[in-house]
Amino acid sequence: MEIASKVNEGVKRIIKIEKFGQVDQALLDKVLEIMVETYERLGPPLTFSVSLRIFEKSIEGVSFFASHNASQGRPTISVYADKILGLPDDVIAGGIRRQAAHSILHGSPEFYRIKLPSELRRAMVEYGLPEAFTTKILYGVSMAAKEYAVTKFLISCDFIEDQVAYAKYLLEPTHEELVSWEIARASPFERIAYVVMTIRDMSCALPLAKDERFGGEIKAYMEKKIEHLPSNYKVKVRRIVNDLIPSFGSDLFRNIELLANAVVRELIDEELAFYKKTQQPI
Repeated sequence: MEIASKVNEGVKRIIKIEKFGQVDQALLDKVLEIMVETYERLGPPLTFSVSLRIFEKSIEGVSFFASHNASQGRPTISVYADKILGLPDDVIAGGIRRQAAHSILHGSPEFYRIKLPSELRRAMVEYGLPEAFTTKILYGVSMAAKEYAVTKFLISCDFIEDQVAYAKYLLEPTHEELVSWEIARASPFERIAYVVMTIRDMSCALPLAKDERFGGEIKAYMEKKIEHLPSNYKVKVRRIVNDLIPSFGSDLFRNIELLANAVVRELIDEELAFYKKTQQPI
């Protein structure tokens, strides 16, 4: 493990680095600079130390260039160098800063070992939902609540411009997303999962929609994120994103339950009740 000498000595002690493959030192220094700046302004990780794992190449299934996880104890931030290449500096800063904020707000196992909300459990039994599907929905709902909290936290501490840049990057529909939707249309399971992950991404941007300078632009990007969806899905997404999520309080687990209930009501019940009634296979 090594830490770049230029990093603030006080913060250096809380960041434990592991490198996998040939990682450019300039990139490592950039990541550290962003993390240090974040901790200096916002405070230390929840466990007062954080693992930074930086990879030359991303592994299969990785969607984001940086992620956070604390399920095994100490908060761990993973960064994938190949996914960062070519991205604007403010997008990189916004994404890395978010992971540092997660380590402050959600940097312990309790935030990653979330009980199945009652309505989601009820739906699982009523519709015979596969465990893998239910787990995927719970993950999307949990991440939506966490991402919303992280953005509110960052903008309350005046980290705004790079969060706007990251939100615009995240909300810009990619070719892969559009193809994924066309594939998902054939299955109610896949349609529900796709929409939940869309809500997750939009929740990241939602607190910025109130900003006097950037709110209009962010709202336009949020609409752009769902413009390829059928009108009934747009209505459901807007109802959840614009009406429910802004009502969230400070209790993350309560927020997850509220969002899970809405997903069951708006998406799972709506999609699957017909199949149960007609006894047609899903």
